[in-house]
Amino acid sequence: MLADASLALPAGAAPPIATSETSEPIAADLLPATADSGLDVISLPSAAALVLDARAPILYVGARVGLIRGGVRVDSTFLARLQRLSGLELLLRDERGRVLASTLRGGWAPRARGADTTVAAVSLGGRSYLTREAGLRIGSASAAAPPRLTALAPTAPADDAIAVLTTTAAILGVLGVLLAVVLGVLWSHQVARPVVRLAGFSERVSRGEWDEPLAMESMRELQTLVDALERMRRDLRDYRETLRASERQAAYGQMARRVAHEIKNPLTPIALSVQGLKRAYDQRHPDFAATLDDAVRTVGEEVQRLKQLLHEFNELGRFPPPRPVPFVAGDLLSDLRTLFHHDVVAGRIAFDTPGAVLPLVADRDQIRQALLNLIQNGLDATAATNGHVRVVVASGAEQPAAGGAGARGAGSPGGSLWFAVSDDGPGLSAEDREQLFVPGFTTKAQGSGLGLTIVERIISDHGGTIEVDSAPGRGTTFIIQLPARTEASWRAS
Repeated sequence: MLADASLALPAGAAPPIATSETSEPIAADLLPATADSGLDVISLPSAAALVLDARAPILYVGARVGLIRGGVRVDSTFLARLQRLSGLELLLRDERGRVLASTLRGGWAPRARGADTTVAAVSLGGRSYLTREAGLRIGSASAAAPPRLTALAPTAPADDAIAVLTTTAAILGVLGVLLAVVLGVLWSHQVARPVVRLAGFSERVSRGEWDEPLAMESMRELQTLVDALERMRRDLRDYRETLRASERQAAYGQMARRVAHEIKNPLTPIALSVQGLKRAYDQRHPDFAATLDDAVRTVGEEVQRLKQLLHEFNELGRFPPPRPVPFVAGDLLSDLRTLFHHDVVAGRIAFDTPGAVLPLVADRDQIRQALLNLIQNGLDATAATNGHVRVVVASGAEQPAAGGAGARGAGSPGGSLWFAVSDDGPGLSAEDREQLFVPGFTTKAQGSGLGLTIVERIISDHGGTIEVDSAPGRGTTFIIQLPARTEASWRAS
């Protein structure tokens, strides 16, 4: 600021000393003498300061009679006042780059940048600053290398803000991960787990296990799928029952045609025998007695065939529902061993009973009839080669895999007991395996084709399965699997 004193001096006289409000006065001999008016920046190396020098002429009656001179001393005190107003650290250099004044503590100073006036980042005393340097080009001093003023803006507040933002971002990232984990768990509970259960249910339905309902609650979109699958299961179960009834009706019709055809075969020799007997009687044939014996024998044999055929058809047509009772599998096999005593003694039948003590709830007579038919089939298949039949009973965990025609029956949800009847006969072709359970199909010369149909009916009514493993030259194995059921579950079904 201008000095308080003003003095009119003759032209060429020395001016007064310029001072600042808070600085020590400057000795007059430190300022260059001048009579010019204007502004200058004057470096005072001995005083470690600059002076902003202002001069103006004094005119009296149109003539210059003197010069008034004043100025401001730019030193550390002046810079400290500017620092309080601007918040910037300031540093003053002279023309040769020496530091004249500074507000920085500890004597730190950035490297002089010369003509570079761009903003740069520096670090002083462990603190970071953004700095910019500018030359003080005022008055005659602007012709030479001017003094330079450096301003430094501390970046600590910005660094603190960045650190806070970084910490906040890290915390938000951790919270985001935790939220993603929580949402993942919720998603797994609400979506993934029900989808896995639905996949398992669909697989069971594809295997024909349609008796167990699907009870599950989930999100609305999946609940619609759950309801649709449950309706499909009920429809498939109802369709299965309808299909069973239709198959039985078709089987009855087919068997009626089969029986009619089979009845014709014995009726022909009966008619021929009766006709021959009547002709011999009418002609008073001398061999009438022998003719009568032949006719009686023929009629008796054919009548017996008719009785057997009608008996089997009658059993299939009015087959009673199962009457389950608890019993032990070994007792049933003891009955079969007694029935086939001669074949057991002859070594043609062997009973392997690791599961003989296993309990079973089923219609004992019907299971006995099914095993009886299978054992007799095995004996018939091996009669020509004097082969062997093996009967095995064991728990469901030990069941071997069976190939061939695959499972037949209602489907067993985890069978607990199985029977296997195998023989070392000639085996069956793929075409024969496909036709085994079709009513009327037989590989025997005198078979009716009803035995395996009755067996399949018994196993199906018990909720089990029957499988066939056979190939030409390696025998045949029938595997029956029965589910673990109690008397209460039988009554409930």
